Amino acid sequence: MEQDTNLLRIAIKAAKTSKDKGNLPYGCVLVNKEGEVLLTGENTINTDRDILAHAEINLIREAGKLYDHEFLKNCTIYTSDEPCPMCASAIYWSGLGKLTYGLSKDAYYELVGRDDPNWVFEIPVRDVLNSGQRPVEVSGPHLEDEIATLHISKN
Repeated sequence: MEQDTNLLRIAIKAAKTSKDKGNLPYGCVLVNKEGEVLLTGENTINTDRDILAHAEINLIREAGKLYDHEFLKNCTIYTSDEPCPMCASAIYWSGLGKLTYGLSKDAYYELVGRDDPNWVFEIPVRDVLNSGQRPVEVSGPHLEDEIATLHISKN
């Protein structure tokens, strides 16, 4: 778990960087089976003016250019927050073998509320990934108190 904690903190750092750039505070990291960091991803929906530029999508787009499906099945994606259904599907289709995430959607919505129906999409990542025929290992939530501060602080 110590290695998972360290790798989640890299994803948290990417989320902080994303927030500092004016984007939403989400980040992720791709790690090979040896535990080496291959790529990091940040949310760029505001700076890229791309509503689909979630951290996981950005990372998976880059990973797909560099690695094949066979390689990715032995990799893990660490995400600061539980992925949305779009990102969970991208994780599945990319072939990634494992997901470890920080803040759960339940905890996130408890922090920010459920008032805007345009931004509430509550399908747990496990439900999305378990709907496929290929298994994807999921671990989380982890470090929720630490990550929650990204969503409630102004800086």
